[in-house]
Amino acid sequence: LKPFWLKPFWLKGIFPHHSSNRLASRSLTPAVMGQSECKGLSTSDATTDTVKVNVGGTLLADAAGAAQTSPKHPAAEEQLRCQKEEVKEKQLRQECEEEERRRQEAEEQQRLERERAEEQLRLEHVRAAVAQAREEQRLREEAELAECEAAERVAAEEATRRAENDRKRAAEEQARKEAQEKVDVFLKAKGFKTMSMPRTSCFTASYPLHVAVQENNAGLVSALLLSGADKKVKNSTGKTPLEAAEKLNKKGSHAAVMAALG
Repeated sequence: LKPFWLKPFWLKGIFPHHSSNRLASRSLTPAVMGQSECKGLSTSDATTDTVKVNVGGTLLADAAGAAQTSPKHPAAEEQLRCQKEEVKEKQLRQECEEEERRRQEAEEQQRLERERAEEQLRLEHVRAAVAQAREEQRLREEAELAECEAAERVAAEEATRRAENDRKRAAEEQARKEAQEKVDVFLKAKGFKTMSMPRTSCFTASYPLHVAVQENNAGLVSALLLSGADKKVKNSTGKTPLEAAEKLNKKGSHAAVMAALG
């Protein structure tokens, strides 16, 4: 064992100013360089380790305080300010772009909705026009059909009327022909030359119509009238065929002759 006076007392804190300076000089370099731990003496003495840690912590705190209290460089401040402004401008630009995008999307949505509404309105107009055209076509066809039916009905009625008139004329013609044949037989049998010339006998004059009345022959009276005999002609006593029939009528005996002359 070495005598105590030969041992390095400064290592055990006897000369603290020497140990503190050496530990500070050894621990300052990593603190300045930004390291978090100090590399001191390799001895495992508790007293030495404690001094090393305390001195290192103090130096690190002093270095941090000095860094906080040290004035900033103007160029660095200007760069930091420019960076902040660039960030703000970028954010503002992004916000503006986002706002513009939303506005464009809203306008596009409004445009699409407007186009859909216009298209819907156009389709409704087209459907209404088609429906109106169909209705007009239907009404026109119904009117044409009604006109055709009316024309056909009028034509049919006219044809029926013509046929009826023809039938009547044919019937009248046939009746007139038959009446004329009957009249001709009567005139010849009674000695009359014509229906308009009277037959005279013993200062009396009578016409074929007066003779038919005296014979109470309503069919012959009708035949004479149909053949053109004059029912207003007067005989020698001044009477018309009707007046002669009224004079001869006893209890309706000459009613048919009177009806034919009426």
